[in-house]
Amino acid sequence: MTAPTWFGEFSAKGRTLRGWWALLYAGVAAFFGGWYMYTSGFGIESTESNRGFYLLFTSVLVFLLYPARKGAPTHRPSVFDLVMCAAAVVSVGYWMDQYISYAMFRVSAPTTWDLTMGAICIVVMLETTRRVLGPALVVLGLIFLVQLYYGQWLPGKLSHPGLTVERIIEFTYSTQEAIFGVITATFATFVFPFMVFGAFLERSGAGRFFMELATALTGRWRGGPAKIATITSALFGSISGSSVANVVSTGAFTIPLMKRIGFRPHVAGGIEAIASTGGQFMPPIMGAGVFILATLTESNYLGIALMNVIPATLFFIFVLLMVDLEAVRTGLKGIPREETPDVWPVLKRGWHFFIPLIVIVGLLFNGYSPEVGAFWGSVSALVLSWLRKDTRMGPRAVVSGLVGGAHANTAAGAAIGTLGIIIGGIVLSGLGLKFSAVLVDFSGGVLLLAALLVMVISIIIGMGSSTTGSYIILSVVAAPALIKLGVPTIAAHLVVFYAACLSNITPPVCVSAFAAAAIAGSDPIRTGVAALKYGSMLVLLPFSFIYAPGILLYGTWWDVVHATAGHLVGLTALAMALQGCTFVTERMSLTPRLVLFAASGLLLFPAHWWVDVAGLLLFAAGLALALGLPMPRAPRSPSTPRNAHRDRRI
Repeated sequence: MTAPTWFGEFSAKGRTLRGWWALLYAGVAAFFGGWYMYTSGFGIESTESNRGFYLLFTSVLVFLLYPARKGAPTHRPSVFDLVMCAAAVVSVGYWMDQYISYAMFRVSAPTTWDLTMGAICIVVMLETTRRVLGPALVVLGLIFLVQLYYGQWLPGKLSHPGLTVERIIEFTYSTQEAIFGVITATFATFVFPFMVFGAFLERSGAGRFFMELATALTGRWRGGPAKIATITSALFGSISGSSVANVVSTGAFTIPLMKRIGFRPHVAGGIEAIASTGGQFMPPIMGAGVFILATLTESNYLGIALMNVIPATLFFIFVLLMVDLEAVRTGLKGIPREETPDVWPVLKRGWHFFIPLIVIVGLLFNGYSPEVGAFWGSVSALVLSWLRKDTRMGPRAVVSGLVGGAHANTAAGAAIGTLGIIIGGIVLSGLGLKFSAVLVDFSGGVLLLAALLVMVISIIIGMGSSTTGSYIILSVVAAPALIKLGVPTIAAHLVVFYAACLSNITPPVCVSAFAAAAIAGSDPIRTGVAALKYGSMLVLLPFSFIYAPGILLYGTWWDVVHATAGHLVGLTALAMALQGCTFVTERMSLTPRLVLFAASGLLLFPAHWWVDVAGLLLFAAGLALALGLPMPRAPRSPSTPRNAHRDRRI
């Protein structure tokens, strides 16, 4: 007797589950997704179940799907995998059952069972992370655990007396400060329901509609497929919240299309990688990051989303300009007319797919929490799918959506337990404030140098973590330093969040570029360099939040208009300087490129009105030089003979 094949098979890192094992995986995933859709619509049962079930189900799914080592069974979990599943169920289940009793009667006096289950849970969380994300984040987690014990050996301000093993395990496991802390609560309450919403939206036909709409809008333009990639990645990435998931889903279509019309493989991969990375800070949803940011800053989710409208728009305008200039420089055309759909028929067929997004934004504007928006957005996607016969979601599609959301969560959720361990180590030792003090001292109190250090640290930390993981760590160790130097709280957190996004495309470890390179068949490092070139604006935006806060809606309406207009002209100058051409000429010499570089620097980081004027004059001069226009000359002195210059040349 064979198992049903409703959900096909599930694959990851050398293992493909089929048959009954695939059915078991799908069953666990469906219950996981269904439980959190229920709690997002009707309220959580308890804090313990909300946080505990999230980590429990995430670990079980990871142990079923991801092998522990090379040579492990490729079509089923091993005995060790099943033992780890049992360890996750027992240790997390014990915490859910005993937390109230611990909080009321055993604080600072944990039992042997508490400590035993705590040690097992710590191992389970670290192993969950290792299987999906590799050893880097696990090593970081172990470092933060070990420093709690050997605190007296840490240098300078980072030193502390050190703690016992029992105290470390108790704080990490038994409290709601580390493994089961605010990061887990945020993912369980806010992030995961939106992953299920994204799966529902995709299965309702919205993914195909957004791709067709982008093709209809930009396909026939020069370099059209790259513009399709940019627009679809902005739309899809906002919902998915994962740059790698975005690359894999949209890149499977856009990268071959870009290569077909003449984009070099590493350029095609780089464009998809940077566009997918930008989707993580594209309103209205902004993936997982905005929920963590709102929680850590105790700010309104909708307010943060609104603050990101201008920066995200400027970023994608820059990417589109870079793509257009690449097409000019290399003579690339668009998709043939007969292969591109017309806009109005596409909109007529799929206009209703915008309604779930409108429902979510409308609920947020009316004061409802994000998880309620995710619930009703999913319900509206399900209902609206029945407007067309070919997109109707029946019971099987609904279950598939729940499974898809839980399956997508394994990549992001696998890091959460270990991130909780890291945050617990930072909080228990007071390392966050100490590190911030060290950062301020090292920078000499110079804000620009501190911001540069934050960027470097974010790239290093991002090598072994996801965007969300990098941001969570940086929000504790780096953001306080910027706040101490006078940067507003939300702006400081946005600096480190955008810096964390940057780590997705910065070689040598650039996960988004690696995923795109696999599809494009290109060298991963060259793809990462290309992504960094096309995403240069992402390097500059964190500094803009400090020196041109008007783009974050700080200040008066004039401050906002002034900063936005300056950035529009500045990013145009930067794009032309990087690509070495204008929108009407294929090549420019070094001199106008240098002039345009200088203009972009003055316009993107204005200090005084005369800096703006100088930037605009340099921009005009750079354009004139690039286009071969006559430059204005200084007036000739009356005493100077008209042909004196000829005489000198002779």
